[in-house]
Amino acid sequence: MTATTERDDQESVAAEIGALVRSWGLREVRPTVADREAAGEFPRDLYREMGELGFFGCCFAERYGGTGAGFRALAAVSESLAWVYPPLSASMNLQAATVPLTIANWGSPTQAERWVPGLIGGELLGANAMTEPDGGSDFLGAMRTRAVRDGDSYVINGAKLWITNANVADVVIVYAKTDPAAGHRGVTAFLVPTDTPGFEATRVPCRGLGKLMPTNAVSLTDVRVPADAVLGEEGGGFVVAMNAMDYGRLTVASRSVGLAQACLDAALEYANQRTAFGEPIGSFQMVKKQLADMTVEVAAARSLVQAAAARYDDGDLATRQSSIAKYYAGEVCNRAAQATAEIFGGAAFSDDLPIGLYLNFAKLWQTGEGSANIQAVLIADDALGWKDMDRHRSVLKTEVMA
Repeated sequence: MTATTERDDQESVAAEIGALVRSWGLREVRPTVADREAAGEFPRDLYREMGELGFFGCCFAERYGGTGAGFRALAAVSESLAWVYPPLSASMNLQAATVPLTIANWGSPTQAERWVPGLIGGELLGANAMTEPDGGSDFLGAMRTRAVRDGDSYVINGAKLWITNANVADVVIVYAKTDPAAGHRGVTAFLVPTDTPGFEATRVPCRGLGKLMPTNAVSLTDVRVPADAVLGEEGGGFVVAMNAMDYGRLTVASRSVGLAQACLDAALEYANQRTAFGEPIGSFQMVKKQLADMTVEVAAARSLVQAAAARYDDGDLATRQSSIAKYYAGEVCNRAAQATAEIFGGAAFSDDLPIGLYLNFAKLWQTGEGSANIQAVLIADDALGWKDMDRHRSVLKTEVMA
């Protein structure tokens, strides 16, 4: 099979999977989401169903329970889930990318066998604990969580904040400093089962994000884990985190494209239906300009995401490409959400419409996995030749996909 044929096959598979996700979402999610939000219960049944359908297993071999469809398929699923319902698409980081890929890439065979099949199968839930109360983008410099070696164990004390799904997770990747004086070389990544004594997650209410994507404050009080809970090696947590965020930026960028497409679709439908001065509002030049800009920018953002995913499928570093895709897709998504709100006018504030939710998630995803300002700095430093964005060692074990 030629490289061109293989690439075409991967693109075709990704398109088919994306269509499957949208069809499933229209049938199983959108008709029930209002009732689910009112009940406020975490949709574990949907996570299991998504796992059974293979949504989380795109980047994993069959021996893990995956489909091996690749990163283009991962991007397609992420985009389509965000289009269906934004809160549900948070699962693509935690169940398909940053958690299971990090375990598979950096963990031991025992760790991978214990956790990865259950995570991508939707039977187990994962979370990723980097951010702390005193630090967002500067999570390394501000990190106060400590892990102290005690014989064959580590004892972890500290706090994390804005940790998605921590209150329902079965396992959390926790980053802690094992050598506070060593800077980024003193950070270590740990696998912490949430039933470990001393681990506690408390939900932080975020009304504007709905109830199906819980975010949490996490406290770690004398949490004792065995030495083999380390991911990678002691002091190697910085590279583990950078690698995890590369994948996270790809899925966040994909989700931003999906949300921007949902905004565009809603705006187009409303512009055809809503009349003013005896005409559909889509006939007005200002509205046409907004719709044209949205159409072009969504297509451009999607192309950047697909280019980054293709590099991962080819086994290349894609830190630069995923950052560029994440930055631009976030900007496009915010502009699309704002333009859609303007086109809907006062109707955008109705609880019967998702426009307010779109606005909130557009801003959230512009921040997640590295804020827009941080991405801009990284991209500019790379363009100036000051810091190569692909300088950090990246890992994708061949056996993960094979």
